[in-house]
Amino acid sequence: MLASELMEKVRRIEIRSRRIVQNRTAGAWHASFKGRGIEFAEIREYQEGDEMRSIDWNVSARLGSPFIKLFTEEREQNVFFLVDRSASGQFGSGATTKAEYTAEIAAVLAFSATLNKDKVGLLLYSDKEELQLDPARGHRHVLRMIRELLAFEPESPRTDLAGGIEHLLKTTLKRSIVFILSDLITPAFDKPLRALSRKHEVILLHISDPIERELPNIPALSISDLETGKVTRLSRKDAKALAARTSQAAEEVASTCRRAGIDYVPLDTATDYLPAIIALFQRRISRR
Repeated sequence: MLASELMEKVRRIEIRSRRIVQNRTAGAWHASFKGRGIEFAEIREYQEGDEMRSIDWNVSARLGSPFIKLFTEEREQNVFFLVDRSASGQFGSGATTKAEYTAEIAAVLAFSATLNKDKVGLLLYSDKEELQLDPARGHRHVLRMIRELLAFEPESPRTDLAGGIEHLLKTTLKRSIVFILSDLITPAFDKPLRALSRKHEVILLHISDPIERELPNIPALSISDLETGKVTRLSRKDAKALAARTSQAAEEVASTCRRAGIDYVPLDTATDYLPAIIALFQRRISRR
């Protein structure tokens, strides 16, 4: 990708995602991902309407009149994006590849987080660690994330999502909000996913292309695996069987997520992701 083309894409995603955050997601993010505790803010004199249970009796006895302790929510959190960077992400049957679609979703979520003073980090993973950015705040940090999501060229074309999850388990010690963005064309990852959900708050965003669920209705076609280079010729019957297996696999992942208390969000490159993200926030708010 040419530098000018890359910067144009980054700028376009920045403008669109920041507009979405300002108009739709900033408040919902704050309500959906609350801080992990409270911290002391100040002591002030009791005022009419304050709760009696807030009175600090030791301070009040020393000062000769009622005083209360005030606390604020401990807001700062770490937000980590584990992004599948294998070759299958470069596929797109329409105007947008899965990788580009993923970059814009991550941008919206990252800008939402940083607007709420949360730190955001990024792990790009294929079947090995490709790139890791430690959590940090700020607009420039999010822009760098977007550039890496669009332009980084991985060393390996293959996928091992389980390896990426295990890497996070080893390296991310502080409890975090973890977004996993992947097309889930990968070997089994159920066990490490459940382990991750016990340590962190996990949201799995399943990015797919419409043609992966319903291949063209023609007598026969050839498909090429971008990760292995293998070409397979499919009959119409084979195509239907492949679509059925894909649908079943998605249902199994959704079931695994439900059992582990993980939010599962299926997304499609042919549709707007925003309604699904807003619905995710609303579900989380209603649970609270």
